[in-house]
Amino acid sequence: MADDLTVTLADLDARLRAVEAMQDLILRILSTTKPLDNLLDQFGATETQERAVYALLDDLASRTNGRESDQPTYGYFEMKMGDIFPARRRDPEFLRLLIDTLKVERAAYRDLYAYMAAHNWPTVS
Repeated sequence: MADDLTVTLADLDARLRAVEAMQDLILRILSTTKPLDNLLDQFGATETQERAVYALLDDLASRTNGRESDQPTYGYFEMKMGDIFPARRRDPEFLRLLIDTLKVERAAYRDLYAYMAAHNWPTVS
């Protein structure tokens, strides 16, 4: 019985690795479709607004691994997004959708998404 349990755990471990590999592949494929560009287009973002969003996200991503006092907060993110999209100021659904889109964006933004999720964005203000 112990041997059966070991084989089963090894089989499950192998299956889990296969699922994780498939998930990584799907994320890489999805990131080539530029989901954030598509989302911003859907909301009518201008080219200037798109550049500003990417600059903000790049800044946030670089600050997530820095000193704790320099790490970004949800309030700062919300304020800057409100500056970029005045019509969407204080629109939690827009911000939630943007944050969720980062899950399937390029790797640097997936890391930023992980930081945001770990800090309970957008539920913290």
